[in-house]
This record gives sequence, structure tokens and C-alpha cells, in this order.
Amino acid sequence: MELFRIFATKTDQMGFISVQVNIKQLICILIMSLTLSIPAMAVSAGNHCPMVKIEAERLPDMTIPRSGHSVFVVNGEVTVVGGHTSGFKLTSTAEYLKDNKWYLLPTVYSHDGGMSIVMKSGKVLLAGGFKDNLGISQSYEVELYDPMTHSCKGFGCLNQKRASAAAVEMDDGKVLITGNWYADDEMELYDGKASFSHAKAVSQSRYLPHVLRTSGNDAMIIAGYDMHGEPLDTIIVDRLYGEAVRDTLFNTWRPLHYDLSQHSDDSFIGDEAQQFYRYLVPVENSRGQLAIVDVRDTIFSLLPTICPIPMKSQWGTIKYITPVYADRLNHRGYVLGFDKTRRVYALCIDYAQIPAKLTLYYTDPLPKDAGMLSIPVLTKDGNLLLTGGIDDKRPNENFQPKASVWLLRFTEVSKAESPLWIWGVILVLIIIATSVFFIQRKLRGRRMELEGADQPTSVNVDTQLMQRITELMEEKQLYKIPDLKVLDIASELRTNARYVSDCIKNSTNYSFTQYVNSYRIQHAQQLMRDFPDQKISTIYIDSGFTNETTFFRAFKAITGMTPKDWKNLQND
Repeated sequence: MELFRIFATKTDQMGFISVQVNIKQLICILIMSLTLSIPAMAVSAGNHCPMVKIEAERLPDMTIPRSGHSVFVVNGEVTVVGGHTSGFKLTSTAEYLKDNKWYLLPTVYSHDGGMSIVMKSGKVLLAGGFKDNLGISQSYEVELYDPMTHSCKGFGCLNQKRASAAAVEMDDGKVLITGNWYADDEMELYDGKASFSHAKAVSQSRYLPHVLRTSGNDAMIIAGYDMHGEPLDTIIVDRLYGEAVRDTLFNTWRPLHYDLSQHSDDSFIGDEAQQFYRYLVPVENSRGQLAIVDVRDTIFSLLPTICPIPMKSQWGTIKYITPVYADRLNHRGYVLGFDKTRRVYALCIDYAQIPAKLTLYYTDPLPKDAGMLSIPVLTKDGNLLLTGGIDDKRPNENFQPKASVWLLRFTEVSKAESPLWIWGVILVLIIIATSVFFIQRKLRGRRMELEGADQPTSVNVDTQLMQRITELMEEKQLYKIPDLKVLDIASELRTNARYVSDCIKNSTNYSFTQYVNSYRIQHAQQLMRDFPDQKISTIYIDSGFTNETTFFRAFKAITGMTPKDWKNLQND
């Protein structure tokens, strides 16, 4: 009966019968009824996170037991490189999985605790790592892996010998590398061809840092632990271009500590095409509680979640050990952990929802030949594959790495969690709500026509703030600053950076970078008109661009032609 009380009719003064429907109440009641009829798959009430059991499927073991290796998917193949094997000995080998079989191949160097990055060229840059057995010293060694020929070629030397480093590739093909273990640190750049050079000093040495892009050719560096693996007293965010910054969030939270090789862009959830750079980073507080930080440019905020991240299960404490592995196709991220019973946990974050839905997946206890500290990789199907590793940080574990490989399947579980009949009922609810909405709007529109009423337009954009932003850009010409950040604009206007970013997006339908580039291109066009003989290199630098590639890309995106074609058109 409650369902019918939310409908009522009345005749207005002009004789129209209007349907009075509380849509929100209708949907809430129907969803409550639906929820009560769905068999409970997991505990989700109160502060509890739903738990869902998954199977860990064992795949063929690797040819060589290994830990401290790198793992990535390239050319459709899961590939592991380097590390150390039985006896804590370096291994100058790699292997790739094809047709459910591992194929072994030689590398030039070992790269135990080394760095790897799959570049836009399709080749993989492998660099650094421990120089000697037992994880001793660091190396300068560099090579390229070609997945098409399954071969490696040594070609260069790092500017700084290092192990436990991280890297990210920029739009211009350069690679920023930083991080070290028991040795000095710096930022260095690989030019994308053959050479490595010093780029900038760091504010603090870091161990396995996050290297996060803030624009196509800029990045920042953050970590919670120093080169000895000890917690940093103060967390400073270094930037490739611009001054280092601090954020009060890190007075309470610090990036999670882990001992596994990682690729910073595994945590990327932004949109490169739109030049929108966003990452998810796991953090923990002094009580050991885990949370997720949403990183946009140099803005850090805790990601709202429907429930706290569970730190215990019925079998004991969960130890989380990885960064976020983002499945961008399904808008999900995973953080892995394990407990003393040898169960593996995968915390799933549905980050597209606000607040984000959390699901804790877990397995049965894995056998003793499975590595608990195991390096994962996200497959093209959205599942996680765990390769090798060691049991834990107990003495001598590094002398006995594992060769086992395990696949955690989420895609089939996701289908099981959402039976088709549930989606059918949800579709019916949407149709009902939509129908009622349009009926109400039609009746309201007819009434307004007869009454001659003017419906005021709703303006969602803060025009006052946009006017201030425009004045700031045009009067102070801040777009000429090469490393201009949304935070810089916000500081000038004494407001929140997110307000500035959202205001620009709502007003112009541009991202912050696109908005700034539009001013830069206008300025460049004016220079080309006024000084036709001036060199392009002088023009793009004076307009605020850091390199010719970015300038040409932005110019063509905005004008539809190259600078040369545009200039010729002006002379015709």
C-alpha cells in the first residue's frame, strides 16, 4: 500500500490534472523491495565491506624461481625479467608466457630490484638493479627488450647507479627516472634514444617512489619511505619543473610501504587524450588503517568510500603490499594483500562511483610453494596474475624464491554478482522514473505556455570566478609560465584548485591544460603575425611551451593545421 500513497492527483486552478509523484521516494521504496529479494552474497551492512570468495587458478610454473624481478604485459604476452633465483643469485634471464607455456631467453644484465617501463615505441626499457648477489650495491646497467624479436640489447648507462627505482615516460618520449636503495638519489632523464643525464636534485632520497605525471611533459615524485626503507618524517612532493610542495594530508597519511617493483602508470586512471592526469595511491595512518588518495595534478584528497577499508578478516590481520592496479576499462582498481593463513586478498575499488564501492575478494589458503610477496600484473582481461616471489620477510626467504604462477579471476565473479534478472528489474525502474519525469515536464510546460510564464535558465557555472580567471590570464599572462599549474591559479585567486579546474571545464569545456594552451597558441599566432621572421623555437618558448613537440601538437589540435601551414595561409 505504501507504494500507492506516493501517487496523488489534483486539479489546478486552470483545470489541469497534474500527477504528484515523489520520484525519489518511489525509487527508494522499489530498490528496498528489490534488495530484500536478492540473496545475500556478502555482509555489507554498517561499516563492513562485502567479502567475495574467488578461486586462485594455478598456471604453469615459470622456468626459473625468481624474486626481485620485473613483470609486464607487452605484445599481448606476460613477461618477467631478471631478479634473483635460488641461493639469492642474480639471473640474467627473462621469460614470457605464450599458449600456456613459458619460454626462456637471455638478457644482457640481471636487473634484480631493477626498473622497467613499457614505452610507447613498444619496446621495454630495463635499467639498474643490484650489482652483486645477495642484493648488494647498485648498477648503472641499461638495456632494451624488443618483444617482437624476444631479444635484449645493452646500449647505455644510467647517470646515477641505482636500485629500487621507478620511472614514467613523457609525451616527448623522454623518461624520468628516480628512486634508490642505500645510495644517493636524483632525477635523471633518458632522452628516448641513447643517453641519460642529470635533470634535477631531489628534496629527499626515496625508495620505490611513485612518479606521477601532472601534464604531458611534467611529473611529480612522492614516497613515504627513504632510501633505507625507513619512514620519512616529512613528506615532500618534488616536481620535475617547479618548486617542491607539501600537503597537509601527509601529516596524517603516508604512502603505503611495499617491497615490490612497480610501474607508476599502473595506478593511472585519467585520460591522456584529454590531458587529464589522475592516479590512485594507497596510504596508511599511524594506526595502520589503509585509505586511498585521489591524486589530480598536485591536489591530494582522500577518495570517499562506502565503507572503511577492512584491515582484518575472520582469519586474522590483512597485510596490504601493493600499489593500486587500475583496470581502466572497467573503472576498478586493486590492492593486494595476504594474511598468516596464506590467503590472498584483493581489495577492489570501483572508483567511478561516488562514494567508491569496495569489495574484498579472498582466496582459499595457497600452498607453501606460492610466494606471498609476489609481483602482480593486470592482464588484458582485467584479471591479476601473480608471478614468483617469496613467502615473507623472514630470514633467508630470499634464498628460496618461488616459481609458481597464479591467476585471480574477477571477470567471471563480477558476472555472478550481477544476475541478468537484477539488471532487468533495474531497467524497469529506470523506465518508470523516466516516464513519470517526462509526463511531469510536459504538463508543466503546457501550464507555462498558458500562463505565459518564463522559466529562468539555471546556470551551473560560477561566472564570477571564471571572470577572475580570465582577467588573471589576460592581464598577468600567466600562460607564459612553462610549468603553470592549476594550483598556481588557485593561489593567486585565494581559492580551491578543484573549484578552478571545475569552473574552467564547465565554462569552456576545456581541461585546465587545454584552456592554458589556447592562450599560448593565441599568443604564438600574434607573434607570427608581428614578427614573421622570428624562429619557431623563440616563439614557442615565449608562448610558454617547454618543447617544440608539445607546441606543434597543441597548435594543430586548436587550429587544425601546423604552424607553418597557418603562417603560409596568413601570407596568401
